[in-house]
Amino acid sequence: MRKTKATPGIFSPRRRVLKLGAAVALAPGMLPGIVMAQTRQPVRIGFLTSFSKAFAFLGESNLNGFMLYLDQVGAEVAGRKIEVIREDDEITPQVGLQKLRKLVERNNVDIVCGPQASNVAMAILGYVKQSKTFLVVNGAGIRDLAYERVPYLFRTSLTTWQVSAPMADWVFDSLTKEIVLTASDFAGGRDVIRQFKAAYEKRGGKVIKEIYPPLGNADFSPYLADIRSIAPPATYNFYAGTDAVRFVRQYTELGLKQKIPMTGYASLVDADTFEGQGQSALGVITGNIYSDALENSANKAFVSAYRAKYKAFPNLYSVYGYTTARVIVETLKLTGGDTNKDKVSAAMRSVKFEDPRGPFRFDPVTNTPIQNLYILTAAMVDGRLTNKMDRTLTDIRDPGVKDS
Repeated sequence: MRKTKATPGIFSPRRRVLKLGAAVALAPGMLPGIVMAQTRQPVRIGFLTSFSKAFAFLGESNLNGFMLYLDQVGAEVAGRKIEVIREDDEITPQVGLQKLRKLVERNNVDIVCGPQASNVAMAILGYVKQSKTFLVVNGAGIRDLAYERVPYLFRTSLTTWQVSAPMADWVFDSLTKEIVLTASDFAGGRDVIRQFKAAYEKRGGKVIKEIYPPLGNADFSPYLADIRSIAPPATYNFYAGTDAVRFVRQYTELGLKQKIPMTGYASLVDADTFEGQGQSALGVITGNIYSDALENSANKAFVSAYRAKYKAFPNLYSVYGYTTARVIVETLKLTGGDTNKDKVSAAMRSVKFEDPRGPFRFDPVTNTPIQNLYILTAAMVDGRLTNKMDRTLTDIRDPGVKDS
């Protein structure tokens, strides 16, 4: 895993936007050019996600994509400058709630983007409802949010169902009727496995065992020894960030991948993990809504701009941020810059465009994207590791109802 480096124009984890009297000061770490408009107050956006621990690089990638789009529109919409305040939830529910309250009650933000971690998303949900915070979830995939029908809550990422249920069908049809499931032990990991298992067993598949190493785990050998002793036909796995790097490397180093094919959820192998995983990622099959190798014009332009600014290929979390910024800008164009929550909610439901991931639009019932899912295989393409597309599943819509 590459170390996250400070990027010009991007906030430091401890830096904040400061309000001094009636004027907004350009605080250290604030993107140059994001200042108060002379005639209209700025749109204030809180960016609450994980900038530390196992998800540190994911949070930075998400913010990088977000700021890239703002750069492209001059950090302005409908005559209003856009101001961004960053907060680190540390993948900790209590911290996430504390930081959200700060953004809403002290910083008076108009919209909050985040969080990445599903345990944080569930912890802040009650406050979001009570305070009527306008929240755009640009990371957490936990499916429970799709049941809530909160008018001021939208999601620009995905739901665990959108990846795991179609992947369960693909694994059952193409690979095996019996499987071992593993995931980091937190709300997001448990939810991924729950969605896969429900769909897989509905088809008649057998789940041999579920294994849950702790989030932020360094040594997977006891869990991998368990998999080796079971010797299943395949595994389906959810890990992200440094956990994904370590799990895939250790799975390969212990010789399991040659005997037990590895499949998994989007974040298992991606541009953010390839450097740390190296050759151990080859052949891993995932379901994902994005790959930097997608052959559409929006993605080619995005990859080119991202590489020019950050000297790296974008990953899933980069596109989460980029899409989120565009959704907000397109919405405020429709409202004429008005941040009245009812007007923003109505306008956001109508937003649609060609995204780097493919066609993007919201389900007006769940406020969750309707989007493509790609079955991908990690491979060497033009001398570098990437996720090569094997199959496209179009218009994947989370049903938005609990399984009976």
